[in-house]
Amino acid sequence: MESSLKNHIGNKISNWYQLHGRHNLPWRKNVTPYRVWISEIMLQQTQVNTAIDYFNKFMVKFPDLKSIKGAQEDEIYGLWSGLGYYRRASYIFKAKEIIHKDFHGQMPDDFDSLLSLPGIGKSTAGAILSIAFNKPYPILDANVKKVVARIFHKKKFEEKEFWSLSESLIDKKDIFSYQQGVMDIGAQLCMPKKPQCDLCPIHDDCKSNKLKSYVVLEKKKPKRKEVFLQFNLFSQGERYFLSKSDELGFWKNLWIPPVEVVEKCDFDTVHNLSHRSLKIAFNEHENKQPNVQGKWFSKEELKTIGIPKPISDKLLLNG
Repeated sequence: MESSLKNHIGNKISNWYQLHGRHNLPWRKNVTPYRVWISEIMLQQTQVNTAIDYFNKFMVKFPDLKSIKGAQEDEIYGLWSGLGYYRRASYIFKAKEIIHKDFHGQMPDDFDSLLSLPGIGKSTAGAILSIAFNKPYPILDANVKKVVARIFHKKKFEEKEFWSLSESLIDKKDIFSYQQGVMDIGAQLCMPKKPQCDLCPIHDDCKSNKLKSYVVLEKKKPKRKEVFLQFNLFSQGERYFLSKSDELGFWKNLWIPPVEVVEKCDFDTVHNLSHRSLKIAFNEHENKQPNVQGKWFSKEELKTIGIPKPISDKLLLNG
């Protein structure tokens, strides 16, 4: 495809975004490097509609790099509770420490420095640089991959090629609108099944549309290992005993009731992680004292600390 046509495609995407893009997403207002960073970390493993409330809550507590400077890890985990993939919260804590120590409290504006921060890969760095700093760096999240694959009719994901193609489409005259537009097209129009090509601004230029053969990049579904967990819920009125444990290999730095990993059990609920299917049972113990280290929390305090979703659901919704 000629470079002039690629430029034409990029311009069409920018113009479409101006008219039809999701301008009301909170991270697209009052754009700062910090806000882009937090939103991109949240969106790495989370649907947009789910991330909105968490982003807004996070910004109320920590609206900028200055306000998050003294934040404790528990505070960040507390704001992350229920969002899942908690390692991301740990990355934010570690990265903000480095930003204040090594970058004078300012988000770095060069690619290599951004990549040195925990939790920031090539696509997140590209998003920060292009959206917040107006630099023509490519993004290659799941939505952009879909659009690139369809435009060029690529049936197999080749990383180096896709990065190059993504970069070649950037509208350098309106980088912000282009990047938001290509992500919106991927999310709203370029669906795996029944793509809405009639609404897409680049349907005339899309090889897949011309061929009426709509590429769907294969995703490898991880095999989930079954893990059976018995949680011991110690309560005194509306106070609950929780502790932190690294023994599970997941939910590190989160508050959980004392737990045992068992071969099998009758379980009350199922909670899926990326590579594990957790079968969870709750054993309730009223007015008893556990023999492990931990802390007692009121229901109000539970809302401010990092707790895995199945635990918070049990204690706050059903407890």
